Amino acid sequence: MVENIIVVGGGIVGASIAYHLASNGAKVTILEKSIPASGASSKSFGWINANAAETKSYYKLRRAAIFDYLDLCERIKLETAVKWDGSLWWEDQGQDLIDQASVLAEYGYEAKIIDAARFAALEPNIANPPEKCIFGQIEGSADGAEMVRLLLAEATKFDAHVVAGCHVSGFLRKGNRIEGVETNFGKMRADKVVVATGAWSQKLLECAGINLPMDNKTGVIVHTLPVDPVINHLILSPDIHFRQDNSGRIILGEIFSGEGLNEAKAESPIDFAQKMLVRLKERLPDVADLTVDRINVGMRPVPLDGLPAVGVPNGLSGIYVAVMHSGITLAPLIGRLVAQEMLEGQDAGALSDFRPDRFS
Repeated sequence: MVENIIVVGGGIVGASIAYHLASNGAKVTILEKSIPASGASSKSFGWINANAAETKSYYKLRRAAIFDYLDLCERIKLETAVKWDGSLWWEDQGQDLIDQASVLAEYGYEAKIIDAARFAALEPNIANPPEKCIFGQIEGSADGAEMVRLLLAEATKFDAHVVAGCHVSGFLRKGNRIEGVETNFGKMRADKVVVATGAWSQKLLECAGINLPMDNKTGVIVHTLPVDPVINHLILSPDIHFRQDNSGRIILGEIFSGEGLNEAKAESPIDFAQKMLVRLKERLPDVADLTVDRINVGMRPVPLDGLPAVGVPNGLSGIYVAVMHSGITLAPLIGRLVAQEMLEGQDAGALSDFRPDRFS
């Protein structure tokens, strides 16, 4: 019997789930309240990594996700969306950097400390190389919006349908089973519903009596106009993160441990972008014509404890939750595991520490 599944949310997580479900035989409809990738997916820095993992199980999940990306790149042409450029990280310095490298070494991560001379050889255009930094050898970057476009295009090859401008306001429920959704187009029935609505998940899930507290963060990402290739890696310094995409644009933002616009509460996105541009020019003093092209302000979806929430809530059937931090890194792996659990009934051990019921 073919499963009829609604995926609510057209970001990178929803798109990956839709692709994996559809390519494994499900009849899939993706419902997006605006247009695909209009949320965090198009406003992300796009770092694919397992460097920033708070627990060992989360590290394992993120590292596995890197290899799912590589597998997906073998099956789908993702060259326009993904770059495997590695990272150079010294956001923390001194003993904190040494401690981070020790943790990654203990985990067996493909990362190592390099010195200023090696940094300068890797990145000759960047001024004032750090005395030490961590070289993340297997890391990469992804254009979230382009990933969504490519994944949904692949999903439609398997007869998935994308409905943009469809706002889901609640669920159709019979006893403890979810049987569809209420939308601005009326009722839509399905065998199962996936909620992959990112920063908007808490309010929607409350309609089904599911508690998923969120601690979403405002994020600001700045794009420059394209310049000739000048950066070979993702650069993660103490005061700015930046990388160069396939088009030549430099993508930059505040450090992840910072507070975004809260660094200066009266700061406008334009002022914030100019501050980031000044920092970028200090790092790339010989690069002319660095000009802000656009400023993306978005909401980063973050469950309250900072970890993904993935699975079927206790006491309900017909509904599956998939809310990420970090969606860019995890999306290909989560799509595969969700399809495995929903279509084959196989519990994915890698998700055991990330079930939504931990908030119940």
